[in-house]
Amino acid sequence: MKALLFDLDGTLTDTLPLVIAALNAALAPVWGAPRSPEEVRRLFGPPEGQLIAAEAPSDPDAMERFYRYYRQHYAREAKVFAGVRPVLSTLVARGLRLGLVTNKGHRSAMITLEEAGLRRFFETVVDGDEVARPKPAPDGILLALARLRVSACDAAYVGDMPSDLVAAKAAGVAALAAGWSRTPADAEAWDFIARHPDDLLRQVLHRPSAT
Repeated sequence: MKALLFDLDGTLTDTLPLVIAALNAALAPVWGAPRSPEEVRRLFGPPEGQLIAAEAPSDPDAMERFYRYYRQHYAREAKVFAGVRPVLSTLVARGLRLGLVTNKGHRSAMITLEEAGLRRFFETVVDGDEVARPKPAPDGILLALARLRVSACDAAYVGDMPSDLVAAKAAGVAALAAGWSRTPADAEAWDFIARHPDDLLRQVLHRPSAT
């Protein structure tokens, strides 16, 4: 294994409540009453810029309301999953090349990485604004591999959603589930399920003993 690529939301950071609240704040003039988490989650998929543009095409301020709420409330409403930072540090120290592939738009991805203190771990970051087809398409993963100059057979992708699994398989990389975040759907389809970030170290850095 030469490279490990990560999803962001739900894998490294617990940001779902923040994203839902920020979307409700951004789209309040259009939606009126706040929508439930389940209703908002059904809109997930494209970068938030595309989502907001589709919901509020005639409101030029909606995007700024989203970013303003997202940054102002990040410290209170989001967190890095326990164990993630030391595992990333160990992977880098052991020579693994790390990349990040997310469907988040560029601005919110950078806010997240800066506020969480995670940007320094990644050689490359591919956000949803950089690819024509976000996950579950493999485009983002393939772009990250090209930037790192690493073959798919030497890499893995860590994610928590079915779209992460589909994208990893389509890109030809191993699919590792961030089981510390949620119980993955289609558990048998993942190549490995990490119940804690430390499990990644045992899986990725393990070398068979000499006989």
